[in-house]
Parts: sequence; structure tokens; C-alpha cells
Amino acid sequence: METITQERKSTGLATKILTYCWWKAISKVDTTMDNLINTLDSSKICVFLRTVSSGLKEVHTLPKVLGNNPIEPFYSEGSELYGKYYPNTASYLITLLKAAFDLSPFIIQREIKRLPEQNYRDDNQNLTPNEKWFFINGICTSKDMAKINACMLSYIFGRPVTPLHNPTNGITPDVFEAIIGRDFDKYTNIARTAKNLIWRELQKLKFQIDDSNTHTKHPKKVVVIGHSQGGIIISNVVGQLILEHNKDPLLNFLEVYTFASAHDEYPSFGTNEAPSCYQPPLTEHFANDEDFVARLGVLHEHTHNKGEIYLKKGAGHLLNYHYLIDFLSGKYDAEGQSHLSKLRNSNRPT
Repeated sequence: METITQERKSTGLATKILTYCWWKAISKVDTTMDNLINTLDSSKICVFLRTVSSGLKEVHTLPKVLGNNPIEPFYSEGSELYGKYYPNTASYLITLLKAAFDLSPFIIQREIKRLPEQNYRDDNQNLTPNEKWFFINGICTSKDMAKINACMLSYIFGRPVTPLHNPTNGITPDVFEAIIGRDFDKYTNIARTAKNLIWRELQKLKFQIDDSNTHTKHPKKVVVIGHSQGGIIISNVVGQLILEHNKDPLLNFLEVYTFASAHDEYPSFGTNEAPSCYQPPLTEHFANDEDFVARLGVLHEHTHNKGEIYLKKGAGHLLNYHYLIDFLSGKYDAEGQSHLSKLRNSNRPT
């Protein structure tokens, strides 16, 4: 009898801990009482349940999220999980722990943070002064990992890349946030702050276009690359930009590229109707056919996506190790037909 009582006490404590973690996760999701009823709309719940059903069908690919050999990324050159790329051991351990735990339970982060520009070139030159490149990361990504991803992008494309850090609050809140932004079509504050940053950069281009003294020989572009949940964010950003600035010529200077994107439609207009006539910015998507996230996202709902999809056979979800290394080797489009392939090494097709 005493043993049973102790087991019940233990179970009660575990339940309380799990309940606490659950509600802490919910509290970090960008959902207020004003839009709670809208969020819980029955049709959106059906969309979410369909996602769950699809996830169960694709669950066999979930163990391959780190590739066919899940240990390999932790000691391989080029991988964002390789410890030597981090400034110190503490930074590396924090990055790994953030993938499983909420290390800041009393801090709620709901804004995109613009991190320092990453430039791989030793001479720190910028051969494309009228182009501005941004990178938006996915879930469970520390600031240092986002910088490592941006540095790899800078190496491939020969341009400075600015990380727009999508903050992590731990895996459970991050997954909830992705679901809210994707399946419940909520325009989160993360997407809102990203949109404001990108629109300001497009407005800066307007002054460059009007100023005949600014690098007239260089094309003017704002380029945004999204990975995983970053694809959901940029899908919502582009949809909102079209809603607010449809047919504005500045949108012609925007380019969007996604890797392993979790979005189910692109662009996403949320609860609003798409304009009757709109032209999305130049967009391309890259995905591995055994990537669990991509199979639930860009590959599952490919008929709802604007932009060409480039597919490669293979597993893994990490941006650097499972995508960018193979992109650099031309494995997504061997003939280099994608527009993004033509932008490598500071190039820009005329």
C-alpha cells in the first residue's frame, strides 16, 4: 500500500511538471485573447488535424532528420553542429541544449532580431553593394548557429549575409509557434517584425534607384533565404507585403529562396483573400525527398506553392550539412538552371 501511495505521489509530481511545461509553452505562443476564437476556428482545426495525419504517415522519415547517420553531423566539416565553429564550449553546449529545453523559461521572445552581418571574405569586401541578403532560421536555432548558417551562405554566394534571428523559446513553444503561423494562418509578431525589416530595406532601394550616384552598374536586390520554420515566416511576410503593397514596383526587387521549408502554401495570405491579380517575387524552393519537415511542408502541398521546386534524393534537415554542401556541389540542379545557382560567387545574371 505504501509503495502504491509513493508511486501515485511520483506520478502526480511528474504530471504537474509536464502540465507546467505545457502551459509555459502555450504562454510563449503569440496568441492573445482577441484572436483566440479566430485561432480555434473549426476549419483551421481540420487543417491542423490533416497535418497531424500527414505527420503520422511520414513519421518513418523523422529519425532521418539528422541524416542517415545522426552522429555524423557532430564531427563533420561544414556541419553547423560541429563544435569547432562556435566561439567557445559554453556557446556550443547552449546551442545543443536549446534543441531540447527552454533555457529561458521566464523570457518570452516574439521579435525577429537583426544580428551582425556575416561576411566570409577575408578582405571584407562587398562586390554587390546594391544587394542586401538576409537569412531567417528555423526552430531551436541559437544566435551562434544562425551566424554559422549565414556565414556558409556568404561563402557560397560571395556576399555579406545578415541573419534575421527567429528566436527559440525551446522546442515545444517553437513547434507551437510554427503550427500557429502555418495551420492556423496567424500573422505572428515574428512575421510582422520580419516584414517590417524587409520592407524598410526595399524602401532604401528606392532612394538608391532615384540617386544616380549610387553604384549604377550594380543590380539592386533584396534577397531573403528561409530555412525550415523560416519558410513559414517568409511565406507570411510575402503574403502580407502583397496585401499591403500589391503592384508596388519595389516588390520586383525582392527575391525569396527556401530550403527544407515547413510552409504549406506560398505566399500565405492568412485569413485574408489573395488579391485578384498579383505577381509574387521571384521564388525558388529546395528540398530533400526524405526530409520529414519538407515532406510535411513544401513537398506535401506543392500545388499551393508559387515558385519552382528543386528536389534532391536524400535525408537530413540541417541547412549547412544536408542542404548547402549539396547545393554547392550542384546536386539539386546539375545543369545549374535554378536562378539561385547562378548567383554563386558574387555572380548576378543580367
